[in-house]
Amino acid sequence: MSTRTAGTPATASIPEPGLSPAPSAPSAPGLPYHRLAHLRPEWAAWFRPLLAAFVAGSAQVIFAYLVLVGVVSVLAVIPGVDPLAIGRSQGDPASPLSVLVALLLGAFALPAGLLGARLGGWRPAAWLWSIAGRLRRDALRGAAARMLPILALTAALSLLVGAGPQAIRPLAGAGQIGAVLLITVLLAPLRAVGEELVFRGLGQQAIGTWLRSPVWAILLPVPLSLIGRGYEADAGALAGAALISLCAGFLAWKSGGLERSILLQLGTFGFTALLAPFGGPVMPGQGASIAPLLIGVLLVTVLEARGISRREGLGFGEPLRRAADAPRPRVVRI
Repeated sequence: MSTRTAGTPATASIPEPGLSPAPSAPSAPGLPYHRLAHLRPEWAAWFRPLLAAFVAGSAQVIFAYLVLVGVVSVLAVIPGVDPLAIGRSQGDPASPLSVLVALLLGAFALPAGLLGARLGGWRPAAWLWSIAGRLRRDALRGAAARMLPILALTAALSLLVGAGPQAIRPLAGAGQIGAVLLITVLLAPLRAVGEELVFRGLGQQAIGTWLRSPVWAILLPVPLSLIGRGYEADAGALAGAALISLCAGFLAWKSGGLERSILLQLGTFGFTALLAPFGGPVMPGQGASIAPLLIGVLLVTVLEARGISRREGLGFGEPLRRAADAPRPRVVRI
């Protein structure tokens, strides 16, 4: 197995921000992403993942309540608008109200996940991002340039294959569709970040606290990530969403962070949300049309994993790890 790792080089004299320059004890050697809770023994207490999940789940319920109450309250003061329209519009991809509520609920997973790590896990939420303790912007930019064009192309092909060129037509008026597109562009990135922070960040590291094998850390968050997707009546769409979640989990573990899994979700659920008002690919009853998109998902997953392996001298089944000689994070207090 290769000995190359990611993190602070052995010759570096300046520690990473937020790290102790002279740790009292060495950290666990070569920790992969899903085992980062073991950077400090107090973070890896058996009950910490349960507390983190409780805090994150409670925060998400509160945020969801505030979103729904806020939207209904705004609708109630608009003349001629029925506040109960929020219930009738749900699931309509051409309804700005439906899209707004769905994306807001996903976006609020971001603060919920951060609170779960900090107040429940009792550790800096920065370690949810990557083995470097931060969002690696260079990795994000490079992966975006490679992944997003492929996912955009295959999402468009899914639309063509599923509906056929003659059947592609707007499902609503220009103003309504314009509002849907604007809301999606603004909020879909936040939803992608929030859901990956919870399911791949908190989820993988919670399971990795108890289990050493990455298989469980990749597999177990998948069914949780499917809750609320709205594909229960369509086995094909549900299986497609599960495959996307599985690939996102593998990329997070392989790359040592969330950058690529965020891009994978943004490039699948984000692009398909943009296409949905035109009869787009991922809709109940159209599961078979997502085949080109899923091929794109598998393609970018393999290409990114091979690229990481080649650059870092790793085998395909070896993850990028935090450097064994990197300084141990400081103790944090609530």
